[in-house]
Amino acid sequence: MKYISKLLLLFPILCYAFTSSAQNPVVNLSTEFEVPGDGWDKLLQLKNGNTCYLHFGRNAGLEVRMYNNKREQISGDTLQTALWNSRDLENTEIDAIYQINGQPVIFLQQLVNDTPRVFRLVLNENNGKLVQELQLGELPSVKLKTAYAQNNVASHDCFIEKDQRSDYYAVAFFSGHEILPGENVKRRIIVQHYSPKHELVNTGYFYMQDSTFAYFSYIHMAVEDSRDVYIASTGFNTKRKGGESWSKVLLSRLTPDSTAFSHNVIAYTHNYCDVSGLVKTVPAYKEVRLLLFVPSERKGGNSGTLMNIFTEEGKLRKHPVLSYPELSRNVENNLNYKDRYEGVPQNWTMNNDGTSTIMLENLSYFKQGNNQLANMHSNMGDAGVADLDTLGKEDATWSLSKYQVITGTCQPFFQQRRSKSEWSFRNKIAALNLNTYVSYDFLNFPDVTFMLFNDYLQYLDTGGSDKVKKPLKFAEDANFVCYRYYNKKIERMYLFGMPEVTKRYACMLGASDYNAGSRTYATILLKREGTVKKAAIAWIGF
Repeated sequence: MKYISKLLLLFPILCYAFTSSAQNPVVNLSTEFEVPGDGWDKLLQLKNGNTCYLHFGRNAGLEVRMYNNKREQISGDTLQTALWNSRDLENTEIDAIYQINGQPVIFLQQLVNDTPRVFRLVLNENNGKLVQELQLGELPSVKLKTAYAQNNVASHDCFIEKDQRSDYYAVAFFSGHEILPGENVKRRIIVQHYSPKHELVNTGYFYMQDSTFAYFSYIHMAVEDSRDVYIASTGFNTKRKGGESWSKVLLSRLTPDSTAFSHNVIAYTHNYCDVSGLVKTVPAYKEVRLLLFVPSERKGGNSGTLMNIFTEEGKLRKHPVLSYPELSRNVENNLNYKDRYEGVPQNWTMNNDGTSTIMLENLSYFKQGNNQLANMHSNMGDAGVADLDTLGKEDATWSLSKYQVITGTCQPFFQQRRSKSEWSFRNKIAALNLNTYVSYDFLNFPDVTFMLFNDYLQYLDTGGSDKVKKPLKFAEDANFVCYRYYNKKIERMYLFGMPEVTKRYACMLGASDYNAGSRTYATILLKREGTVKKAAIAWIGF
C-alpha cells in the first residue's frame, strides 16, 4: 500500500528545492489582472491549445477571456445574450460547463416568473464569441408543492451529464411537484439525448408502467455514446401501499430504439432514503456501475457506500459494500486516529479497465449564529483517497490532514458537482462564500501522487509557535499547498513562493480544469502582498 505520512504544520520546503526535476511541477502564470468580483469562475483547457476563462459576475454578467498556448490573452469581452438574462445572476444557476466538440458549452437555468427555463450557450473556441444560444425547455412552476416522504424529496430540477469518453450528453428535466388532477405522469420527467454537434438523438420519457412509485428523487445520470442513457433514482410514495416499501432505488435505461425508459428496481434497497451516488459505464466489461451512499446504513462498521455492478441491460450482478481497512490503518499510523476512517464520498472516477478511485472527506455539521437562513455550517476535515480494484477492494490509499469550515451544509459528492460547475448564487455574502476554495484535488500518476488544497497556515501568524490545527474560514487566510508523495516520502511545496504573514497565495479549486493529455492543471491564483491583491491564471505542469 502507498501511504502519505502525517502532515506537519512546520514544513517549509520550496518547489525548487527538489532534485528530481522530472517530478517537479512547473508553473506558468498569465499577466496579472484585478481580483474577480463576487460570482463564479471556470477555466477550460480546449483541444486547440487555448484556455477559456469564464467569470459570472453579479454586475458584469458573463465575461469571457481566451488565452493561447503561449499563455497570452488573445480576446476578452462581455457576452451579449438575447434569451438568457446575464444581468439576473441572482435568479440563475449553472447546471454544467463542458468542452463539447472542442468548444465551451454552458448550461444554465434561470427563474422567469417562477418558471425555471433551461438555456444552452455555445462559444467559439478561438475568440470566445457566442456561436449559439438556445432555450432547451422549461420546468413547471417552483410554486407547486414538492412531494416528500421519509427524507426523500421529489427532484424538481434540470440535470446535465456528458459521456466521459465522448461528447454525447443528456439533459434531464426532472419535474417532481405534486401530481395535479388530469396531469400526464408519463410526461413529468423528460430526457433529451444529444450528439457532439448538439443534434437531438432521442427524447425519452421516464415513468413506471405499473405505477409502483409515483415520485422520484434524482441520484445521477450517465451517457454511453450515442446508445444509452442511464439514470439512478429513488422511487417513493407519499402514502404507503399495504406492506410495500416506502421507497427503493432504481437503475433505468433509455435505448435509441425506444422513447420510454426501462427500469430495474434494486430489491435490497428497501426503504432507502436520502440516497446520493454516481453512475459510471465500463464499456470494456459491458457493465454499468452505480456507487450509492446511504447515511442511514452507516452502522455496525458499515460504510454506507455500496458499489452496484450491472450488465449493460441493467441486470444486477453484485453489490459489494465498500470498506476501507487499509485507509483506516493509514490514518491510524499517519494521522493518529484512534478509530477507523469514516469519510464521506466526494468523487469517484472510473478507469477504462474497471478500476476506480474514490475521494473521501470527513464531514460534520454544526449550528452557529442567529440567522435562520445561514446558521448551519460544515466542517470539511481530513481527506482519504483509495484506489479500488474492479470489485471495489483497496489497492492503494492516501490520507491528508486538513480542516476547513464553510457556511451551509456540504452534501456528499461535492467535488463531482463542483468539477462540472454546478453552482447557484445562494450565498449573498462574498466573504463567506468559500465553495471555490475548500475540499481538495487529487492527481495520481504511476510513480508520483499530488494532493492540492488551500490551508490556513496559522504558524505564519505566531512565529512558528502555534502547532494546533485551526480551520480555514475565510478566503483571505487561504494559502495553496501541494503535497507530493514520491519514493515513499511526503513533501510539501509552495508553488508560487513562500507564504508569509503579509503574503498569501490562494487558488480557486472550483475554477480549475485538468488536462490529462498534457498533465496540466489550470487554476486561478489570488495573490495578496500587504494590501495589494491581484489575480492570474496559473498553469501547473505535472
